[in-house]
Amino acid sequence: MKIGLALEGGSRQTIFSAGVLDAWLDENIDFSYYCGVSAGCHAAMNYITRQRGRFRYIIQPRKIQQGMDHANRILDGIQKECYALHYDAAYGDMPFDFHLFFGAGVECEFGLTCCETGRSEFFQEYMSEKRLLDIVNASSALPMLFPIAQIDGKHYVDGCVTSPIPYKRAFEKGCDKVVVVSTHYPGEIVTDFRKYRVILNPMFKRKYPDLFRALMLRYKRYEKMFAEMEKLEKTGSLLIFRPEREVCDLFATDRMLLDDTYNMGFEYAKRRMDDLKAFMEL
Repeated sequence: MKIGLALEGGSRQTIFSAGVLDAWLDENIDFSYYCGVSAGCHAAMNYITRQRGRFRYIIQPRKIQQGMDHANRILDGIQKECYALHYDAAYGDMPFDFHLFFGAGVECEFGLTCCETGRSEFFQEYMSEKRLLDIVNASSALPMLFPIAQIDGKHYVDGCVTSPIPYKRAFEKGCDKVVVVSTHYPGEIVTDFRKYRVILNPMFKRKYPDLFRALMLRYKRYEKMFAEMEKLEKTGSLLIFRPEREVCDLFATDRMLLDDTYNMGFEYAKRRMDDLKAFMEL
């Protein structure tokens, strides 16, 4: 049976995912297919290399990594922090094990949103370290905050725009069952890009009309996606892990809040370990 793992992004909210995944690593849980978008790409990569604790470490602000209790989201700069996450961290204090990732023999895809088409595209990379990091960086290029990324002559932004949780891709790739890790608790209001129309209009509407349309419809896509996942869960083909209450915000800079969100994910995954094993028939 082919079981896939679909990982949502959410910037530092994915420290919840880090807690969930570390609990699973402790139980030696493996999947046949992995797909992540945005920060979920890093979650997938570190799970495959079984580098327990690494994703929790690198998703935090550098000042917290260095032992401080707080970071300044303005002075420290969101863009600098993201460059550090996508590039510097790969060779930093806890280097990413490229050799193990490239030789793992497991399928791992990363979801990006194509500016030209306004559709999802999925990439794999098992040879070039730079290209792998470029793909992950592109998958996290949130409109308004980060520059558009270029891969193979095409332009891309955050994968969360068109495929916030890539569970459909997992089924398309032949998975019989899919486990989902989301960073949104039930009833949470997700980012509605319509609120930023006055900013996004001059940025994208003329040059990338299909991307602009995708941004304006993202809130509907989220609603439809969760409704569909709940139906699939009832049929026994999908299992959702998500927070039961509010987590830290997207750009959290407080160690206590980040630790609380990580611990929430870890304890939640431990509490539902039997559910996971029964679903995977382990």
